[in-house]
Amino acid sequence: MTEGLEKVPCPRCGARESSTLFEGRDYLYGIPGVYFVSMCGGCGLMFQNPRPSRERALGLYPPGYGPHAVPVSQPASTAPAPTAPTAPPDSIARRVLNGIPTWKRWCDGVDLVPDFVPEGHLLEIGCASGARLLSLKNRGWRHLRGIEFVPSAAERARAAGFAVDCGPVEDALVRFSGESLDVIIASMVLEHLFDPFGVVQEIAGKLRKGGQFLFSTVVCDSLDAKIYKGYYGGFDLPRHMVFFKKRDIFRMLERDFTNIECFHQNAPIDFVRSSSWRRGGQKGGLFDRLVLSIGDSRTGFLLVLPLAFLGLTCRVSFRCRKRD
Repeated sequence: MTEGLEKVPCPRCGARESSTLFEGRDYLYGIPGVYFVSMCGGCGLMFQNPRPSRERALGLYPPGYGPHAVPVSQPASTAPAPTAPTAPPDSIARRVLNGIPTWKRWCDGVDLVPDFVPEGHLLEIGCASGARLLSLKNRGWRHLRGIEFVPSAAERARAAGFAVDCGPVEDALVRFSGESLDVIIASMVLEHLFDPFGVVQEIAGKLRKGGQFLFSTVVCDSLDAKIYKGYYGGFDLPRHMVFFKKRDIFRMLERDFTNIECFHQNAPIDFVRSSSWRRGGQKGGLFDRLVLSIGDSRTGFLLVLPLAFLGLTCRVSFRCRKRD
C-alpha cells in the first residue's frame, strides 16, 4: 500500500471489496504520492481507496488552495471560472437575459442563490474566506453562519464579521439544533468528505420542514470524464474522496428531500486543466492543443455553454427542499 494511505470500506454500502480503476497524482498542487480511484464491488460507487487518513486531511489543502484564497470583497462563487456570462450588471444584454425566466433560473441555480426568507437562518458549509456569506449579506440575509475546515480560511471569514465554526463538517454540524435552519449551502464540499451520505442525512435533520439545501459538486458521468479518463480534472486527487454519478446524488437525496433540481455549470477550466495534465503526461494530441488554445477565451466559454444545457459538463449544482 502507498505510504500514508489507508484501505477503507465503501462509504455508502460498507462493502470491503473494491477494484482500482485509475491511478493518478496531484496534478494541481503537486502533493507527493500516487492516489487511486476505485469502484465498490457491492454498490458500484466510485471513491478514493486507499485514501489519505483523517490525520492527513488538512495537509491536502496547501496555502495557495484556490477557493480559500478568494478575497472576501469578491463575489461568492468559489469556482475558478464563471458559470454565466459576465456582462456588467446594468448592461442591456444582462437585463434582457435576466428577463428570460429559464435563463435566470439557470443562473440562480448554478450560483446557489436561495429563495429569500425574511429573518431566515442560513448556514454555509465550506464557507472558505466568507465571500459567499458577504454576497448573501448584501442580498438582505441577516442571520448567517459558516463552517470551514481550514483554519486560515476560517480566520479570514471571521475577520469579515461572520460567525464561523472551524473543524470537520461532521463535528461542527452537531452543534446546531435540529430543525433550526432555513437554508444550508455547500459549494464543492460533498466530494471532499469521507462520508457525504451521513452528512447529507445530518443536514436534513438541521433544516426546518421545507428548508432549502443548495449544493454543488462534480460528477464522473460527464463528457470530460469520458474523454480524459485518469486525467479527468474532477478526480482532483487526493482531495476528492468520493466520485459521484448523478444517479448517486439523486439516490442520496430522495429519502429526505423533494423538488430536486439539477443545473449543469459552464466551466471550460475543467477541459483546460484535464488537457494540460494529459499533455504533461505526454499523452495529449491535437484535441488537447486545441482546448489549451481556446479554453480560457470567450470562444471556449461559448463552446462549452451548449454542453452545460445538454447536461454533459461535470460541475453540477443542486437545489431541493426538505420533505414536510
